[in-house]
Amino acid sequence: MSTQWVIAETAALAAELIGGLRDLEDGVLTAFVGVDATEAKTLIALGADRVVALAPGNSTPWEDYVFPLVDRARTEAPDLVLVGATRRGRGLAAFLAASLDAPLVSDAKALSRREGRIQADRMVLGGLAVKTVSTDAATVIATVAAGVYAARAADLRRSGPIETLEPVAGRVRVTGRRLKDGGDVNLAGAKRVVGVGRGFADKADLALAEALATALGAELACSRPIAEFFKWMPEERYIGISGQAIKPDLYIAVGISGQAQHVYGIRDAKVIVSINKDETAPIGQKADYSIVGDLKEVLPVLTGAL
Repeated sequence: MSTQWVIAETAALAAELIGGLRDLEDGVLTAFVGVDATEAKTLIALGADRVVALAPGNSTPWEDYVFPLVDRARTEAPDLVLVGATRRGRGLAAFLAASLDAPLVSDAKALSRREGRIQADRMVLGGLAVKTVSTDAATVIATVAAGVYAARAADLRRSGPIETLEPVAGRVRVTGRRLKDGGDVNLAGAKRVVGVGRGFADKADLALAEALATALGAELACSRPIAEFFKWMPEERYIGISGQAIKPDLYIAVGISGQAQHVYGIRDAKVIVSINKDETAPIGQKADYSIVGDLKEVLPVLTGAL
């Protein structure tokens, strides 16, 4: 029977990865998650056979778990390791792969096992194409973003051991913590999202999009220039190939041209609506519905109707 690992910073992301592995194949599944022992119990009900809590203190960086995970992987030799594709997760996965001399598939989708080989799809060329890769390596590591898989329904009859993994202190220490603006944003879990782009000439005009998002009960997001160049919104709200990838029921792109880098982050949205005064903007070809018009005129009308 195969041995599988899940490594994630949060219980929500771990639950999705567990669901994905359980749909892939049977095996003994261990989840390493940044939670305390109490919260770890919920992941047993969601499909994990064993949960190892990684609950660092205020002075312990996440990276202090890298070496204990490497040592454990050398002993247990997991066949497949899914790591949550967060910033920390990607770094940990790379270190783990290098230490074990194992292949790493970044931002994997549609994982499957065929004739003894692990096969995975991943986006390339800025989201313009899908590349399929496969390997028969003894241990395969893959980073998987939130929203790729869905968590299973809880089975409260399941039971399993809960452990804790002690970190090994490195040379970096945490001397303080503070929340960034937008630190509580959960775009990955949002059912409705309103995205804003360079069609907004003034920062004050963002209030129009904020009003629409409030009326919809939606999260507010943005394209890369709004966050990185103009600094009008925090990076946590940036959608794109190097930002967040989302999977909402509804995405409304306001004043966004629709370049490939942005489309990569919204390609899994169920319904895409574009609002743009340029009827030839690329976003129109990706949208299910398009409104051609000035956002200053269109947004107040939509908000009022809602």
